[in-house]
Amino acid sequence: MIIDTARNRAAYLGLVELVRSTRALAFVGAGVTCPLGYPTWGDLIAHLAAAVRAAHGEQVQSNGQEITVEQVVREFKRKPLVQAQILKENLGEGYFPMMAGLFGPQDRRIGPITNLVSLPFKHLLTSNYDPSLEQHHYPPNEPVSISLHHSAAPQFIIEFADDNYTRRIVHVHGRYDEARYIILTEEDYRTYIQSVVLDDFWRVVPAVGRFVFFGFGFEDFDLLYTFRRRMALQGNNPGNLRHFAIMPLDDPARESTVTVSMRMEYGIEPVFFPHTGTSFAEYDDLLSTLKADVSGRVPDQVADAVAAATVVHEQPLEPGDAVTLTQEPLVDDVQQGIERLNEMTRENITRRQTGDLE
Repeated sequence: MIIDTARNRAAYLGLVELVRSTRALAFVGAGVTCPLGYPTWGDLIAHLAAAVRAAHGEQVQSNGQEITVEQVVREFKRKPLVQAQILKENLGEGYFPMMAGLFGPQDRRIGPITNLVSLPFKHLLTSNYDPSLEQHHYPPNEPVSISLHHSAAPQFIIEFADDNYTRRIVHVHGRYDEARYIILTEEDYRTYIQSVVLDDFWRVVPAVGRFVFFGFGFEDFDLLYTFRRRMALQGNNPGNLRHFAIMPLDDPARESTVTVSMRMEYGIEPVFFPHTGTSFAEYDDLLSTLKADVSGRVPDQVADAVAAATVVHEQPLEPGDAVTLTQEPLVDDVQQGIERLNEMTRENITRRQTGDLE
């Protein structure tokens, strides 16, 4: 199930308590849906490269320079956003239907995703483009699905913690069926600077809510900037650990070093499961166990670990707690973001009533 150490067992117990609160937000990365056949980053670049070769051959252009597809794949291996940008440019209009096809619906469900969506998370956020989280809900419990370019995004930022605001699935980087809004390339990520709503989403939601990461590789540094910023403002101490991440660990001896890094950089407490080879059976077992423990009782061997290794975490936020948070100097930007979004929402409602908002 999990790596069997005192710290990890205590972290798992804190995770169970947070999920039980029904106020946590799940953040779902590509590792969760790739078992359905959706491409990983490396696979996606390979698909795009193959499509460029089929359309134009080996020689392509970018920024006024001649370059080969092989050079794009090899020399920008550590810069996937640059790879994606060059390949997207050379595919032209063919890029959009290709992305829609690669990340379109799959006609099957799998146990680990079913278990994940059945957990009492307030909302499900995802950087994935596919609709698998939606498809793993059964009628009549299908949540509303939105993206951050939708007119509903400002309302989500304001109301996501309200009891009466029902579960949403939020695609933070767009969806397959709106491929022109997908955030993938170097240029696409400039939206983080250009979009007021997207900027405010990342300033407000992680500061007010509490995340649990699943299948996320922690290599998207643009997305993670807001977590690093919060740690820089608050300082590095155990009381700042707002979020959790379920993570594989191939070498138990690395638990301490990875934990230090996750806590220091992002304010995230990792819960490790053992992972050797290519199978993720341990992750599947962990999801099943987490579902059982959240709905029932945490096993005695986990609860006994608390005395041996206590991990200090913030308490789950009630809807009114956001007011207390915004009174602190370090989250003035959160208050400003909320006030700005309230004003935007009021303006949009007025425009919608007068027919000015399409």
